[in-house]
This record gives sequence, C-alpha cells and structure tokens, in this order.
Amino acid sequence: MPDETAPGLLLTVRLSLPRQLGDETVAQMASLLEDEAISTSWEKTKTSWDLLWLVDFRPKAADIVKRLKQISPKLKLSAAEIEIEPVRDVNWLEESYRQFPPFKVKKFFVHGSHYDGKIPAGLMPLQIDAATAFGSGEHGTTYGCLEALQVLQSGGFKPRRILDMGAGSGILAIGAYKLWKKPTLAVDNDREATRVACRHRNANNIPSGDTGLSCATGDGYNTRRVKQDGPFDLIIANILAGPLVAMAPQLEASLSKKGRVILSGLLITQTAEVMSAHKAVGLKKVKAIHHDEWCTLILERAA
Repeated sequence: MPDETAPGLLLTVRLSLPRQLGDETVAQMASLLEDEAISTSWEKTKTSWDLLWLVDFRPKAADIVKRLKQISPKLKLSAAEIEIEPVRDVNWLEESYRQFPPFKVKKFFVHGSHYDGKIPAGLMPLQIDAATAFGSGEHGTTYGCLEALQVLQSGGFKPRRILDMGAGSGILAIGAYKLWKKPTLAVDNDREATRVACRHRNANNIPSGDTGLSCATGDGYNTRRVKQDGPFDLIIANILAGPLVAMAPQLEASLSKKGRVILSGLLITQTAEVMSAHKAVGLKKVKAIHHDEWCTLILERAA
C-alpha cells in the first residue's frame, strides 16, 4: 500500500473486469472516480476489460475499493483485484496515452499525438488525444458514427453543410470534414469541449472559418451559429437517448430536404424509443449499426 501522506502523490488505480460485461456497465464503473481522476481510460482486451484512473489527490485506498464495489455486488471485487500504487516522476498524460493505442475504423486511422509511427498507406489519419475530452473513437457509439460517415460517403452522399451536435472532442466533425471538405460546425454546451475540439481541428490541419470547421458553445439547436448556418445536409448527434428524443423536432427543423442524420449514444434496447420520436417528425431509418450494446442510426426524411 502506498504512503498516502506523501506530498504531491499521484496514484494509479488499475482494475480488470470480466470481458463479458457490457459497455454500459464498464462505463458506469469508470465514472465512479470521475470527480477525482485526472484521466480515466478503459480498454477491451482479448481476456478482460482493463480500467485505469490517474488520481491527483491522496485518497485512502480502502475508500477507493469501497466506491468501486458500488457498481455491482455481483462482481464481488476484492482489494487484491484492485491495484493502487504511487506514480512519481512520471508524466501522467504520457501514462494515459499508453492506454490509447492507434486503431482503425475502416479507412480512418485514429491515433494520439504521442504516436510517432507511420500512417498506414491508404488510411486517413484522425489525431485525437484520449485524455483531453470524451470521444477518442474507441467507444462503440463513436466507432459506430465513424463507420456511419463512411457508409454515407461510399453510397455517394455529398453534403454541402454539416453539423456535429454535442461534438465533445470533435472527432466526428473532423472525420466528416476530412471525408467531404465541406463547411462543418461542431457545437457543444461545454466550453472546455469546444476548446478541445478547436485544438484537435488545428492538430489535424483543418482550416477554420466559413469554409472549414467552426467550433461553437451553445444551447443545442438554439445556438446562434446553428440558426445562422442551417439548414444542414448532414446532422450528427452522438449524445444520449433522452436528449435525442427531446431534440428530435429541433433536429428536423435544422435538416435540409434531402438531408441525412447520424444518431448515437443509445443502447440497442433504446432504439425503438429514439426511432419513435424521429418517425413522429417525418424521418425514417436507413441503417442501424451495432457495436456491443450500442446502436448507431442513419436516418433520412420519409418522403
């Protein structure tokens, strides 16, 4: 057990979970320390889910164990299964980066700024740092959206204006711009997410302004830039099922006549509820993409 009285102590908390657990359960587990953690990451390996937190204060190890056990008594976690150790003279960001290896989503090659290898021939790089904002691309919802973007492009869809609603890290807006090179607006209600999206835009050498990728903070579809720039030929909304249902009428009002929609952030079990709300405003399903427990929907106008 580390010396918890040491000044400036940085702790790593590691936990392995059974691989058969669903994404939602693992995400809930990861969120238990979100208020204390500098960085949170989780990775699905061939044998388990591996979670890592980097914590910048001096919690008592027993308290951490207690909080982690809250997620599910069925897991029967023991102190021996939870590793807590001090980290000294280590860059916490680099430590987090090691939990974010590069990966492919069809022709996208997603990697962090720490990656110094070659971009595989024929692949399109997306540089996203997992430690700076939600949405590195690994989660089933983001992965599904990146796949959906390519489904639309391979089908000949050519949007003139693109909106990423609830943009987070900006990965989907960046991916959409790289595919079509058309004006793209990334909107989030969190100023920090907007700052990070702008930083990722610059890291990917994407221009800003009216012909590039613009980032804005605002209240969803009420955001001034959304009203100013719409209607949009492609709207991407990777949020949660509840907000997707509530925002369906505003989404439809912001969509061009021949527009397409990509929705995610919903569990497969929530698909009917989300589809019902969007059918009510005149949209229909074109395709559903499933990854683990998560669903990504591609929609268009019914008539």
